[in-house]
Amino acid sequence: MSTGSHLSEKEFPGARQIDELCINTIRTLSMDAVQQADSGHPGTPMALAPVVYTLWQRFLRFDPDDPIWPNRDRFVLSNGHASMLLYSLLHLTDVKQVNSAYEVLRESAVTLDDIKHFREAGSKCPGHPEYHVTTGVETTTGPLGQGCATSVGMAMAERWLAQHFNRPGFTLFDYNVYTICGDGDMMEGVASEAASLAGHLMLGNLCWIYDSNRITIEGHTDLAFSENVAARFLAYGWNVIPGVDANDTEALTRALEMFRKVRRTSTTLPQRMVNRSERKRFVWQNATTGGRKTLNSLSRTACASTSAPGSNREAKNSGRLGWNGSKPTGQNIPALPASSHACKSASCRTAGMRAFQFFLPIPRVSPPASLPRKC
Repeated sequence: MSTGSHLSEKEFPGARQIDELCINTIRTLSMDAVQQADSGHPGTPMALAPVVYTLWQRFLRFDPDDPIWPNRDRFVLSNGHASMLLYSLLHLTDVKQVNSAYEVLRESAVTLDDIKHFREAGSKCPGHPEYHVTTGVETTTGPLGQGCATSVGMAMAERWLAQHFNRPGFTLFDYNVYTICGDGDMMEGVASEAASLAGHLMLGNLCWIYDSNRITIEGHTDLAFSENVAARFLAYGWNVIPGVDANDTEALTRALEMFRKVRRTSTTLPQRMVNRSERKRFVWQNATTGGRKTLNSLSRTACASTSAPGSNREAKNSGRLGWNGSKPTGQNIPALPASSHACKSASCRTAGMRAFQFFLPIPRVSPPASLPRKC
């Protein structure tokens, strides 16, 4: 069960080599299974291996011996075609099997033999992750965008459970929801609608990790998709950490640590999380006040409420999900310049490098004043 801490190279010489060995093991398991099945997607699991290893090893609160622990962090692979990535993790962490009666067994949920039968009829490793077929799969993710939408529901469920059952000094529910998504998910309307709702409800326990590899089956995404995704999520009221190198586990760690800090407070992201090439693109002058504004300040001001505080809609949300209805407010919010597309940065243009963006809904500003006794 991860706590977020890890050994550095100074504390344990050879830690980096162990990390690389683990990452490469995930990669080889994934590509060997696809090769054996003569079908599937090896590229995405190989590219995402450092990301999910960092998440599972250093942050994900999950007990392999009790995979249905109610307060476990949820991991959703919305781009389900990369299913071998998840199966590799379930095998290497030795997650235990849960039967139909929700009893935890001693046997492994995904064995090496299961992986050898990847994408075969009746296999516990189908082409896309399926709930109730493979223990450790939190939700079925076949159609793109479905996992993104489901993850919002999971985050809302945590807020509801915490509101109804947590007591001062006695926390039962405080889990996080981590979602891996790609360009295909960002193109789907259901993902956009769910993201808008998450921003509106300020679900600070939700983190989407966006794999922007700019490619589809038909070719480059520019054929049908050229919008500024980061700007769209800022408009939804999300915090955004752009341009994180998928192969840099330390940068990934800093980004995920920032997510956990933002979850607990309404503090915006520090400028050090934006690399130099991105900072140049996301900085502009506020003509009204004469002060500099950055992507970080926009992530706080872009969710200014369009309705008066204490409106009926916000009062209902306050009672249901446990926040007081108030939102960060801001004025004179400038538009992002046309050249600010994060995926056109130098890091994205570098050969062999995938850049990720972390999308984090701004959390509720303060805890609820009271806890309701009824649903």
